[in-house]
Amino acid sequence: MDGAAPDGREMQVLDLWERAVGLDHWRRDEALLAVGQEPPRGLGARNAALLAIRNALFDRAWPLQSRCPACATQCEFQIDSQALAEELNSFEVAESATFEWAGLPDTARPPTADDLRAVSLQADTGSAARVLLQRCLSGDFSLAQADDAAVEELGRRLELLDPGAAVGFALRCPACDHQWSAMVDVGEALWSELQRAAERSLVEIDTLARAYGWTEQDVMRLSPTRRAAYLQLVEGS
Repeated sequence: MDGAAPDGREMQVLDLWERAVGLDHWRRDEALLAVGQEPPRGLGARNAALLAIRNALFDRAWPLQSRCPACATQCEFQIDSQALAEELNSFEVAESATFEWAGLPDTARPPTADDLRAVSLQADTGSAARVLLQRCLSGDFSLAQADDAAVEELGRRLELLDPGAAVGFALRCPACDHQWSAMVDVGEALWSELQRAAERSLVEIDTLARAYGWTEQDVMRLSPTRRAAYLQLVEGS
């Protein structure tokens, strides 16, 4: 089959999917971010880089989901992915900040992906938060016995150093009217969208290859309208 060049975005989706499929969360993000560059270590920079990948492949309207913590209803919402990327890129990241805590001077740095991976095997979120803070603080005091309020306050101070490290949205549940802040793992959300798109392409390529004897490249050269028409013919035969 002769014709136009294969669809570039579809090829990128399949290439990225092949690069990252079967990897755990940490190695998968690294694989996605490693295309043509050294993956950034800062959390805000990683979120911005993952969004850049997402915006190059998909429409700016990004459908997302979050489960209501009060009634467990699965809530769907949509954000402007390009506007979010612009917001993240506008944030300034501080390399460190010095402050006084418990009567002692301390210097804090923003957490990195390496820090999160190092604490991911902790038994619970409370222990993980303490170990994470300890890695990012240079003071001589231990957080093992710190109360929850102190840990939360120190966590807020670290968040201010890298505002793009955590991505969240204020939601209201349509079922019970509960309001909460839904945190989004940008890498996980991108992978879910990427995997769905890749699997859809593979199914369509397989269907038309079996029906017409075309190659993968042949199918990807078809315009979306012509591909949909051929798929309808196959389904109707």
